[in-house]
Amino acid sequence: MGDYEAEDIRKIVSRILSDLGNPEPPLKLPEVRALLGLNLGYYSTANTTLLQDVAARLTVAGKQILARPMLLVEAVTKAKLSALWVPDTKRILIDETVPKPKHRWIEGHEVGHSLIPWHRQFLFGDNEFTLDPACHAAIEAEANFGAAQMLFLQNRFAQEARDSALGFKAISGLAKRFGNTLTTTFWRMIEDRDPNAAVFGMVTAHPRYPEIGSGDNGDPIRYFIRSRAFREKFGHVTPEAAFALIERNATHKKKGPVFDAMEVLSNSNREACEFQLESFCNTHALLTIGMFVRLMPAFART
Repeated sequence: MGDYEAEDIRKIVSRILSDLGNPEPPLKLPEVRALLGLNLGYYSTANTTLLQDVAARLTVAGKQILARPMLLVEAVTKAKLSALWVPDTKRILIDETVPKPKHRWIEGHEVGHSLIPWHRQFLFGDNEFTLDPACHAAIEAEANFGAAQMLFLQNRFAQEARDSALGFKAISGLAKRFGNTLTTTFWRMIEDRDPNAAVFGMVTAHPRYPEIGSGDNGDPIRYFIRSRAFREKFGHVTPEAAFALIERNATHKKKGPVFDAMEVLSNSNREACEFQLESFCNTHALLTIGMFVRLMPAFART
């Protein structure tokens, strides 16, 4: 996502929050929908009547864009979409089989599509099935950025996060305060709390219980999240290298805190740096945060 696009999205979200009276957390999404004139509904891939009706009504510049409404149903089913934004009718549709805790982020993501002006010419779901992959990835990143800006009330989250020590106790408290999931709060904590601090996070499978957290293709690494400072100073560290640290320290605990350990990573100057790793299992995936502690003394590096 480009800097210009990010700044435009910040301004749009800032205006929306201002129109809502700069609310206290948690942001109430029904109030956002009311302000933007959006409607929320749910669909089922088992009963496709609603999707067929939506497809039959889709128009651009007054022209129906799908001669065969079942094409939309087939696209949604094959791509395993969890949500859909329908620009023509200003509707957000969420797959009713998606677990309830995920609805808030998914809805925020689709609201993000709706409020970004250059997204309005497209019909999107939150999976890759229509656009060139590179273009689609950029558009989805913009919608995610818009969702994060809204749901975490822009700078409000970072300000409150800096008042707490970096760790899962603070992440859990902020998740409840802002009404978001532990995973989305974990992500924002790494990227937004202090971009100048070298921090990384991973959403992975549990090394001792691979059935917990593995991706659809069985890959144990789902996301590798890095603060700006970590990307700049430790850009050579691969997801596989970071996951190796998790594999080395993981205990057999299935829920809650899994381990707290100290590890060493080399920075871009090949200097040994000490990191504190803290790992937490929410029964759906293993969340691990790595925090820079110190540059190790020269004698300790030899």
